[in-house]
Amino acid sequence: MAAGIFGFIFYIFSLIWSLIVALIGRIYCWIWFNILSVNMVKYDKRLEEHKLELFADLADFKEDTEVYPITPVVQQSRSPSRRKQQTAVDDKFTILEIGVGWGGNFRYFPEGSDIIAVEPTFPKERFAEYLAMIHSHGHGVQISKVVATDPEDLSQVETETADVVVCTKVLSNVRNVDQVLQEIRRVLKTGGRFYFMEHVFQPERSFTHYTQRLLNPLQVKFGDNCHLTRETWKNIDKAGFAEVRYKRFSAYKMPSIIRPHLMGTATK
Repeated sequence: MAAGIFGFIFYIFSLIWSLIVALIGRIYCWIWFNILSVNMVKYDKRLEEHKLELFADLADFKEDTEVYPITPVVQQSRSPSRRKQQTAVDDKFTILEIGVGWGGNFRYFPEGSDIIAVEPTFPKERFAEYLAMIHSHGHGVQISKVVATDPEDLSQVETETADVVVCTKVLSNVRNVDQVLQEIRRVLKTGGRFYFMEHVFQPERSFTHYTQRLLNPLQVKFGDNCHLTRETWKNIDKAGFAEVRYKRFSAYKMPSIIRPHLMGTATK
């Protein structure tokens, strides 16, 4: 009798504890998402005109892939202008985004795009809840897969899966830029395109140049491994893409130490 009562009390305690843990998890998810949203909304607004420029041809690229589909099959030419239509083509337009954040880039993606969302900073056990919040924003895209992993290891994504890979404000924080770029090349289909935008080092000697060098150790230690002195264009140049186009620009609405920016595309 006593054992039965003890078992019942233990069951009730376990149930209450499970509810408390679930509630704490949801509160944590809500706080994390909203703090991230506030910060990233400000960042995106300051860079909106540049993002509009970066993604201006994305819809046209999607239409181009529908006429001349990108396939996982290795083709005779690596040039996107010489892609040949082949059989057994996946008719989905797949965008893999590294560092989804609050979903701020979704509004630049073509309607109907299939999204593989990679977010390295969010706890894996709460990632599904987090993505559900993002998905509620809509924007006409469909999240088909979520991956909570470091971008240096995208082994959960098959080779030549994505038509497009998007990476904004991520490469400044990763541990190994070259390894991330090789993973991006691997998951891109032949003829696929990589869209990027990052704050970078100001190589010309100036006040910003010296300030970045001075503050970089502190920024790396206390800023989630965010580097102020990365010359990311050099990594992209040597990553093995068939075609690389980029430009450096000054984001005047940003603090001076992260004002130098890089944006562009690289085609596999």
